[in-house]
Amino acid sequence: MSEEAGGAPLSPEIVAGVMPREMLHEDEVVLILTKPSLWFVVITSFRFVLTVMLVGVLAVKLVGASSLGISPHAIATVTALVALGRLIWGLLVWSSHTYMLTNLRVVTIKGVVNTSMYQANLRKLQRTVLWRPWYFRVFGVGTVGFATAATTGFDSTWVMLGRPLAIHEAIVAAVNKAQ
Repeated sequence: MSEEAGGAPLSPEIVAGVMPREMLHEDEVVLILTKPSLWFVVITSFRFVLTVMLVGVLAVKLVGASSLGISPHAIATVTALVALGRLIWGLLVWSSHTYMLTNLRVVTIKGVVNTSMYQANLRKLQRTVLWRPWYFRVFGVGTVGFATAATTGFDSTWVMLGRPLAIHEAIVAAVNKAQ
């Protein structure tokens, strides 16, 4: 996925390869087109995979002491398949997220089964927030939240972006230019 955090427009060929041409208005220029960092898959899957592995180890210990007829190899295989399934699901979720900043609006598309799209005119954005807790900074990712006057929280978020500072600066610059 291409991105230009400096605010320079992306080539129409790159945009056409990712987004349908009908998504853009005739005078609209794409400034950023990106996805979450691939760390998204690891970070969102970590707790589940760790829990499955711990349960698998516990099951091997318990089955080894009993005579249920289940081999430790079978338990290890099931544990590995469940963990792999979660990582594949995380990859599907990652691939379903697309974030686009144009000279007129911000667009968020996400969802594997139920796809949702959020879009807001840059003139209507009241604030953008960059969120980078310590564990995001370790992986070099951050989340940007968007809020309009209609909400008290955030209308949309761009989660676990690579190069979050540069992307947030480009978003702020585009909002300031639009207003």
